[in-house]
Amino acid sequence: MTGKYRFLLRPGWVALALLTVALVVTMVLLGHWQLDVSDSKHFSLQNFGYALQWWAFSIFTLAFFARLVRDRVRTTRSGTGAGDPTPAEPTQRVEPPVTYRRYVPPAPVRADDPELAAYNDYLAGLAQPATQDEGRT
Repeated sequence: MTGKYRFLLRPGWVALALLTVALVVTMVLLGHWQLDVSDSKHFSLQNFGYALQWWAFSIFTLAFFARLVRDRVRTTRSGTGAGDPTPAEPTQRVEPPVTYRRYVPPAPVRADDPELAAYNDYLAGLAQPATQDEGRT
């Protein structure tokens, strides 16, 4: 085993690898069982979908473990491992954080606005019952 993957021999990583293998084997067997149930029901599409779903979960589990290992190798290679108290100097220029604008509420409406007064009068007229229509019924 090369030096960059030596961390996989630590107890925590061995336990994680064993858990990953156990989960993948369990999910593959559950998918096979769902496929058998689908065949016993003369190809039940629902159970066939469940079988595919279990196998997709197992692929996701393997991909997640591979991603964890890859990220660990990258951080170890760059010198910022978990045991390293001082992070390495950044090689790229760090951009300043993006400043966001603060919400500014709209200005209050002026009471002497003639257009607003006309609109309010129109709405008040709509709210009043029509006196001519009431007498006809």
